[in-house]
Amino acid sequence: MDKFAVGVDFGGTKIAAGVVNLKTGQLVGVAKKKTRLAHEQDDIVNRLFAVVDESLQEAAISIEQVSGIGIGAAGMVDRDKGVILAAVNLGANNIFLTAPLQEHYKVPCRLANDVEAATYAELHFGAGRDCDSFVCIFVGTGIGSGIIDNGVIRLGASQTAGEVGHIVIVPDGRQCGCGGSGCLEAYASRTAIAREILADLQRGGDSVIRDKIDMSKGILRSKAIASAVEAGDQMVIRAVTEAANYMGIGLANVINFYNPKRLILGGGLVEALGLYFKTAECEARRRALKIPARTVEIVRAELGDYAGIIGAALLIDSVDK
Repeated sequence: MDKFAVGVDFGGTKIAAGVVNLKTGQLVGVAKKKTRLAHEQDDIVNRLFAVVDESLQEAAISIEQVSGIGIGAAGMVDRDKGVILAAVNLGANNIFLTAPLQEHYKVPCRLANDVEAATYAELHFGAGRDCDSFVCIFVGTGIGSGIIDNGVIRLGASQTAGEVGHIVIVPDGRQCGCGGSGCLEAYASRTAIAREILADLQRGGDSVIRDKIDMSKGILRSKAIASAVEAGDQMVIRAVTEAANYMGIGLANVINFYNPKRLILGGGLVEALGLYFKTAECEARRRALKIPARTVEIVRAELGDYAGIIGAALLIDSVDK
């Protein structure tokens, strides 16, 4: 008999929810809304209600037919209390999520970091399903990772392991959203690429991407970047290559320190840009120690935009195990 749960991917640019078949990983109904940053508790929760309701409607499934609701949220979370503690890319701190959802829907709810959830999905249904030691790194608004050791997600002493985006790669370098400086996220994320392109445009540079970027906010989507690269736009190619080289440095650090069997790279930027993935892989192998660099597999994630939703739903499945 099929078993279903709702998974919610609460990220820096969108909130997406889907009804997931827990046996197959198949989505049977999906809904999305743009994330409204820096809003109050009630506003955030009401948007979650709306996207969950819409996903259930799309799947033609009632809340009584699902085992629960899992949420993967960007930032640091308290899994036991169901609280987003701090999320730089959401503009949200100390936001309670599971309690209001449980009260509203009368089903079990669980919370995890969004990259942790996506890693869980890749472990069960994606690029990590045949591997028990890997690191998933997702590149988007920010950069995060999930660590699998002997088939188990490792969370660390304070349950905040995987913040690879905040490895310092340039001492006293660019300011990062976390409050520090020189972090990988400030150099290799989509946000970092957009900022570099915006700065070039403001200096009078010429690019086909000028009409695709929000000049006031520096917001630029991965598909727009990919289109500019395909068009041979040198400004964009330069920004992407520089960011990917920095990502390669970060990957080399992970390879040297953790020595995983596999590195799985995901997120919209990696999916859309072969240039980013290939450049980062080459730089990682060039910089890492020879033996681990030779043995590590570096592959793309397989579940795309839906990894976070699927993994969040699987959080509910783990309750029964």
